[in-house]
Amino acid sequence: MVSIGGLLPPIGLEIPCSGYAVDVPMKFDELGLVTLDFKGGIKVRVEANIVGGLGGVKLKIIGEEYSADHPALGHMTLSQADTDATPLSLLEVLGNMPPKFKNTLFHDFTLTIEKPPGGGPPLVLSNTKTMTTLNDNLTVFPPQGSIYQLQQPVEFAPVGEPSKVVAQLLQFPMTRSHNP
Repeated sequence: MVSIGGLLPPIGLEIPCSGYAVDVPMKFDELGLVTLDFKGGIKVRVEANIVGGLGGVKLKIIGEEYSADHPALGHMTLSQADTDATPLSLLEVLGNMPPKFKNTLFHDFTLTIEKPPGGGPPLVLSNTKTMTTLNDNLTVFPPQGSIYQLQQPVEFAPVGEPSKVVAQLLQFPMTRSHNP
């Protein structure tokens, strides 16, 4: 492992970041395609070192929530789901002259929709597979105005009914900035 002069955060450090994603395309079976603007934040804790390659650290998401408002759907909230089932996220060193990092975040969410398509009480959905967002061109960590991209579309189904997909998140271009 190559030393990178203390650029990696120490084990135990908690790092809060704000996040926003605009014009996020989401498809609903009963409504079609809508675009949403999500705002919120994430907090990660450094859990362990990565010993392979140039090194890095493993991160645990310990808090995450984003919300958006839509004329037909009302207030929508993406909230962190079961943290014990979600894999640890990764911050890997890709180079040290100049510093370059790859940050892979693994997310499990519940999506609460105030006014679900088709009517009825608020609807709570969960992603059917763990969601992955990535930035593989970071020059600093924590990020400052860095855009993370969704690695594949994510399906959402009613909690406990993963085969009944009713919505799909197609993209999630999340801009993250450290806010100490």
